[in-house]
Amino acid sequence: MAYAFSYALLRDISVSHWNLPAGLRVACLLLFPYRYWPALLIGEMIPVDYHAWHCVDDFGWRWSVLAGVPPMLPLMGAVAWAKRHARLLLGSHQINMGMLLGVILAGGVLTAIGDAIVLMAVQVPPGEAYPPIDTQIIFGYFLGNYLGALAIAPTVIAIYLWQMRAPAVHHDIQLWRSRLVKDTLIGVLTPLLVLMGLVFSSQGDSMQVFRIAMFLPVVWLTSRHGWQGAALGGTLASLAVTMTSSMVRDPGVIQAQALIAFAITTLLMLGSRIAHQVHTEYATHMDTLRGFQLAQQGLYLEELRLRQAADTLENIGVTIRDNHNRLLDRLRHVLPSNEERTYSKQVALAQHEMHRLANALYPRGWRERGVPATLREGPFAQAIHQAGAGYQCELSGRGLSQLAPDVHMALYRLACEVLVYVLSRGRMQDMHLQLRGGHTRGRRWVVMRLTGKRALGYSTAPGPEMDEEPRKQAMTLLGASGLGISSIRDRTHIYGGDVHLREMGASVSVTLLLHDSLRSSAIHRSASR
Repeated sequence: MAYAFSYALLRDISVSHWNLPAGLRVACLLLFPYRYWPALLIGEMIPVDYHAWHCVDDFGWRWSVLAGVPPMLPLMGAVAWAKRHARLLLGSHQINMGMLLGVILAGGVLTAIGDAIVLMAVQVPPGEAYPPIDTQIIFGYFLGNYLGALAIAPTVIAIYLWQMRAPAVHHDIQLWRSRLVKDTLIGVLTPLLVLMGLVFSSQGDSMQVFRIAMFLPVVWLTSRHGWQGAALGGTLASLAVTMTSSMVRDPGVIQAQALIAFAITTLLMLGSRIAHQVHTEYATHMDTLRGFQLAQQGLYLEELRLRQAADTLENIGVTIRDNHNRLLDRLRHVLPSNEERTYSKQVALAQHEMHRLANALYPRGWRERGVPATLREGPFAQAIHQAGAGYQCELSGRGLSQLAPDVHMALYRLACEVLVYVLSRGRMQDMHLQLRGGHTRGRRWVVMRLTGKRALGYSTAPGPEMDEEPRKQAMTLLGASGLGISSIRDRTHIYGGDVHLREMGASVSVTLLLHDSLRSSAIHRSASR
């Protein structure tokens, strides 16, 4: 009953060369399973048979019998063959456009042939000639069914795909707030209304020029939204051209409709190709993000292992100290005082080395007070002071503490590697570290800049006379690997950042950018749906 009501409604608003029920017929046959086809056939028989019975006195019983055959019946065979050999829906955003346009074309041809056969069965009064059946009449039937199908079927399928992939709770809200609807209202509907006004206010060839120009907004919408934009824009353009008709079978409107039908067909194929390329690029982008996510997760797990190793070393150091103290208590009466002091110093030195190694693996200040405090007062500052340079740390911006823990870990490790690299460029007398956090487009980020100024009279380029001791001390104290600038840049790429090196005169500056972890970013959440 719903199909019969929709069919009758669309037939009432159709015109001679714009047969909208053809689009409803194609869309329903493509989208509904086979078990619903008998209901669709009965639904089409109701308005078709009523119309044939109502006009039997005017055109005769032969015409009435042939006109009572639903046009859906021959099209069912073509659609069943197409479904058997191909799939219409290829994904949440893609369809088999060749299949869709082929079914629409087959529907237009079969319906045009059927209309011609029905027209040949018309009973005319004695003495009057039968209506001519020529190529122009058949092409008119075909054009009306083809353009009507283009105006309905692709748009219905686009809406169906949107309903399938959108969350069930937010259908209405997301539809009316979507960019496609906004672009349609602003970039297509508004220009079409303007062109319609120009058509009504013009005469002669100008009217035809403005009618033909109505496909231009559809081109723009296709370039932005692919075949969905071509489908929705084509529906509006077809409606706009049809509404400019001032008479039945207006030749100018028919010519414009033929051009619009050709343009919509081309744009649907082009839009399908654009959608395929966009989907491929999106899938590649998502694969890249997943790769970065795995790399970030790997670095995070490695840092957790280093933390566990640092805790184990400290526990071992405490155990060695306690065992040594108990052993000295038992042997104190047989050991000379100088040997006891020597053993105590050796144990204290071992305890200090254990603590230094644990602090290099995973600084205690980092665990207790975070990265900013560690960079201000922890091993990082100690390495700079041991190199004989002054140190200043500056924090600005917002959101540093809200970054993911693995970003804090990566920031500290990169700061250590950058410090070792700067120390390798010459003996420094002053070091300045700047940290700035921020939040842009739903994603947090942090920028770090380490600037070193060489001592007066020291070489501006590395050479054989360069003192490597400060660099080696920093590597030992910080647990750094001495990575080059290219390796540092590769590390920053894992967190969507980059490195900029600037060396002017006595100044060496390294700036790096890190984004928040993909686990806590809006990009990853949208990609995991």
